[in-house]
Amino acid sequence: MFPTEPDGDPLGDWIDSLAKLEQLLPDDVLVLPSHNEPFVGLHSRLQSLANGHQRGLDRLRKSLAQPKRVVDLFGALFARDVRTDPHLLGMATGECIAHLNYLRARREAVVETDANRIDWYRKA
Repeated sequence: MFPTEPDGDPLGDWIDSLAKLEQLLPDDVLVLPSHNEPFVGLHSRLQSLANGHQRGLDRLRKSLAQPKRVVDLFGALFARDVRTDPHLLGMATGECIAHLNYLRARREAVVETDANRIDWYRKA
C-alpha cells in the first residue's frame, strides 16, 4: 500500500495479473526468478500464489464477524507475531490493508472510523 493511494486495490491488481500471465504464457516456459532457482511449471506457481492469497482472504472474512483494527487481524494473515519487529510491522500493516481493501472493493467488508480516528473493519 502506498500513502498516496490509501484506498487502492493492489492485491486485486496482483491477482488479476497472475491470471493474465497464466493466460498469456505457456506452462512450460523457463522462469528466471529474482529469488531461488530457475524453474519450469509457471501455471502451478501462479496458482499457488493466488491460492495463498485466497486462503488469507478466507481467514480475514471469518475474522471480520466482529469489528477489528488492522493490528487485530495480523493473526489471520501471518503465522508469526509481527507486532514486535518495527520493520515487519510496517510491511504487515500494508499487506493487511491491501487484503482488506480487496474485500472492500468487492463489498465484502466495510471500514468505519471512530471518534478517535481509529479504523474498524467488519464484514459488510
